[in-house]
Amino acid sequence: MPHEITSAFSDAQLPLCRALAEMLDEHFVHRTERRGCGYTQATRFLSDFVNRPRDPVDTHDLRMFADWPMAATEALGQHLVDEQVALGWRALLALPTVEVEPTGDDEGRHYLLRLRDALQHFHASLALEESHLFLALLSDVLTGCGQDGADLPGMIDKPKIGSCSQAEEYFLEIAHGRVRRGGSVNTIVGPAGQPILLEKVGLGEAHSAIVIAPVRIFGVTVPPGSLCALRYNDTVEPGQRARHGWIFPAATLHSVRFLRLTTLVVSPAARRRAFSQQMELQARSNMFSPMTTTIEHLVQFARGELSAVSA
Repeated sequence: MPHEITSAFSDAQLPLCRALAEMLDEHFVHRTERRGCGYTQATRFLSDFVNRPRDPVDTHDLRMFADWPMAATEALGQHLVDEQVALGWRALLALPTVEVEPTGDDEGRHYLLRLRDALQHFHASLALEESHLFLALLSDVLTGCGQDGADLPGMIDKPKIGSCSQAEEYFLEIAHGRVRRGGSVNTIVGPAGQPILLEKVGLGEAHSAIVIAPVRIFGVTVPPGSLCALRYNDTVEPGQRARHGWIFPAATLHSVRFLRLTTLVVSPAARRRAFSQQMELQARSNMFSPMTTTIEHLVQFARGELSAVSA
């Protein structure tokens, strides 16, 4: 059965590209122990778009769709840039949109306006929690107008850090104050001193972190529950020692790359539906409280780390 996002875009005559549609529709190819489930794979697919600067002319981000007039849209983007519209073609999707006079070849303009109206409708009509999260990411990729979160420098090149579906195992334990022997947890704080990322060290993949408060990468708001890769500046100022690791300011980070959404991104009630086989695997693997743990548990852990420093 098609995912409601796939159906919504198809009904709006803006079908998603085949690979993304198959992921959202939980094609069996994307339901494996390492990949997790189709929804997880779909968020990995989006990462290629999130981790690029929002270009006002280039139409790479529109490759999410099966059939898009790329050349006409690029021409429109260049025309708008020449007219001092900094967002280029994206200005027709952002709110409030700019008025664009006909330029002779209006195919790109018509597609963008249809997409703008469809996105507005979807935000009001989609029923599922996971659909709204995915749509928010997709919309921010297209507009570059994410509203929430501390701005973090993006990581364009792919690191050697993986996004295996087992990463939740460690973060579920951390959420309940359990840090395995030999491991540690660093807390990254934003400009106001609020915890925004928890990085696990010596626990599976190195430099792998979970978002615990919204952050923004290349104009895209990345929600709590997202898995990210971190790269520190060459010269890192000593942080403050906490109970289970170190406290570092976000300014210490050289770059951050969005990897995927974890199962913690949605409420417990939505997890089996949103992450299907991946949640079944977590249960079979006896992961620590996968159906009751929330991001708030991780936030409380981070606050405890900050309290240990100030005590």
